[in-house]
Amino acid sequence: MKRIVLDVPRWNVYLHRDARGLEMAREKDEPIRKFEDELFDRLYSGETERLPEHKQDKKLAAWADSVHEACEELPAFGRLAAEVRGDVFASGMAVESLIRELQPQLPSEPDQKAEEKKIRRAIGTGCERAAVAVDEMRESLEGLAGVGFIPGSGSAVGGQLPASSIRALAARLKSDSRLKEIALLAGRFKRIAASKRRSKVKHGADEISDIEQGGDLARLLPSELVKLAHPKLRLAFMRNFVERSALQYQLIGNEPLGKGPMVVLLDKSGSMDGPRDTWATALALALLDEAQRERRMFALLCFDARVKFEAVVKPGEPLPEDALFTACAGGTEIADALERGLEIISSNPGPMKKADVVLITDGGSDTSAAPDLRKKAAELGVAILGLGIGVEKEWLSPWCDHVQVIGDLNSIDDRSAKALFAA
Repeated sequence: MKRIVLDVPRWNVYLHRDARGLEMAREKDEPIRKFEDELFDRLYSGETERLPEHKQDKKLAAWADSVHEACEELPAFGRLAAEVRGDVFASGMAVESLIRELQPQLPSEPDQKAEEKKIRRAIGTGCERAAVAVDEMRESLEGLAGVGFIPGSGSAVGGQLPASSIRALAARLKSDSRLKEIALLAGRFKRIAASKRRSKVKHGADEISDIEQGGDLARLLPSELVKLAHPKLRLAFMRNFVERSALQYQLIGNEPLGKGPMVVLLDKSGSMDGPRDTWATALALALLDEAQRERRMFALLCFDARVKFEAVVKPGEPLPEDALFTACAGGTEIADALERGLEIISSNPGPMKKADVVLITDGGSDTSAAPDLRKKAAELGVAILGLGIGVEKEWLSPWCDHVQVIGDLNSIDDRSAKALFAA
């Protein structure tokens, strides 16, 4: 499709306009909109086709060429293009940032060239801001994956979501700073969880189950190895070894299955309001992601003096959006929350068998009911982990089998991360 100096595929023009919620392209589009299509094509596909000179826009050709040349020469643009290539929404975001910086440099007269220093500075600034915006959006989508408005998991901007959904989320994040903080922090927690998953030591395969063909020297049968001592059989052995057709033992492991379902008790008392609630909600989303990856049922109970929100999520189902917006108010009553969590587990003996309960709170409460609830949890095979925010371990010890105390609300310490994600 004819733009200013480039012939941009109609499909790429459509993707650009759809990603940014713009009206569909026309031959008589404003020049700046045509140039945006060209920038998108450069970022999204990386393959551009130049228009014949007689078909180029005579008024803006010189300016557009000077900007394209600057983009070609700037390493920052190359890095940005590599980061967003093939990603529709990310490329659209990058175009917005670049045009915002280039706007003051638009030509006022036909055939006017851009001032090289100013245009390079504008592109450099635009690339930096675009990279930050794309990274934040990717982190937000990763952090909020599995919630009602973003079902599923994934870290790429766009993913399986339509552009309209991503635009709506982007607008919402701009107007809701708390949701944005939750999304970014949850994304970091999920990366910590991924790191812990990678660092797990897998139980080795150590039991002989059968004979198979292969090329693992340590598992070859003695009848194969003995061929090395025979001049005529040595070449036959080498051929079988290289072709991985030698006889070897087949080994299997006896690694136990993954942990059971997860029930998160999230304190929503008045003292949690602010950064503590943001941190705790983000951690709950990371735990939801962990449960979904391992095909475990997940339950979230938000409580203060009573349980005021609860949701049970089956593998593959989204967490209701309301879970993120339960207000903090009132006192703290751990007994009610734990009792309700155990009721959910006991009423679903199959799917919720041997569940893990995670209690996240910044306070304590009357512990008179703790012994009976701990006994009931033990009978159900339930393990209870307490995460205390700025509290003494003794406050949660009556309720929990294990207690971790959180100090830094910008991340999660290694011991707590290991307890949550690497057990």
